[in-house]
Amino acid sequence: MNMITSKQNPKIKALAALKAKPNDELVIEGQHLIEMALASNLVMELLTVNPLPYAVPTTLITPEIAKKLSDKVTTDGAFALIKKPNLSLDKNKHLLYLDEVSDPGNMGTILRTALAFNFGGVLLSPRCVNVYNEKVLSSAQGAHFLLPLKKATLTDLISLKKEGYKVVVTTLAKAVPIEAVPNDKLILVLGNEARGVSKPIFDVADYLVKINIRHIDSLNVAIAGAILMYEISKRS
Repeated sequence: MNMITSKQNPKIKALAALKAKPNDELVIEGQHLIEMALASNLVMELLTVNPLPYAVPTTLITPEIAKKLSDKVTTDGAFALIKKPNLSLDKNKHLLYLDEVSDPGNMGTILRTALAFNFGGVLLSPRCVNVYNEKVLSSAQGAHFLLPLKKATLTDLISLKKEGYKVVVTTLAKAVPIEAVPNDKLILVLGNEARGVSKPIFDVADYLVKINIRHIDSLNVAIAGAILMYEISKRS
């Protein structure tokens, strides 16, 4: 088993750069996330302070190197180099379209929820936060490895409408409760935290829906998304 002891090691520098800017490969952190990546056969190499019981190539690193690779306050010292997942949309299920969602925590929570409620994939508009941002990876808790994620534009959304999907957009005006939407194949659109859904997406909506709430006029996008995905999943 190899061991690296210097923070200036070229391999460690390359991994730190890759962690900050992923490409077709990613660096993930934490044993739980690593176990989920292993289950999906994505792990290429482990880098860890303490040996782990997995049959993949492993390099031992020092606690100082672990701190260099980690952006967390505390780290368990376990990292993995993995292949970026490449899963196809399941067009027999409902889909999610994220329109310029910008907060990594919201993004991760939304992905985790979409997987929990059995959505067939998530479409990401060009100006969404990087879905492989470290904070997104952490908060999604492995959803990346099981949930198809695809970049998409308004044109792609229109193409899916031609395939029989109906687009559902949240709004406060002229909207109906989600329970009133017919039992079609749906694409639920969630918009930017500050601006909501953009007008071009709004203009192709088939259904405008709202969540009946009291005392306040809006919910965090991840919370609203969870409520709507739950309601939609009940008709699957």
